[in-house]
Amino acid sequence: MADRLRSARSNPLALAVLVLLYERPMHPYQMSQTLRERGKQESVRLNFGSLYSVVESLVRQGLIHAMSTEQEGNRPARTVYDLTDEGTREVGSWMRDLVANPVKEYPQFMAALSFIAVLS
Repeated sequence: MADRLRSARSNPLALAVLVLLYERPMHPYQMSQTLRERGKQESVRLNFGSLYSVVESLVRQGLIHAMSTEQEGNRPARTVYDLTDEGTREVGSWMRDLVANPVKEYPQFMAALSFIAVLS
């Protein structure tokens, strides 16, 4: 289980899903909408395919579980997910680790800005 958790910790979208479900249960479409409303697509690569893959992975790891299925009118049924007890512990542990052990990152855009003079 520890190896699988380490693997999940390399994906910022997995963290985003866990944090959203820490707030309240929701289905993937709500997750996507909430992340977009909060402007998180600027810091987390967000598309439906990767979101559904992350949700499935978190279910397999036992960090989230399907809580219920909702259907409105003729729309497809939507599965609502919630954190498991393990998921609640993991999101807290992961956040504490990220804050306590910041990683120096080297984004390409910032590197390009630092050498912008070459364009003049």
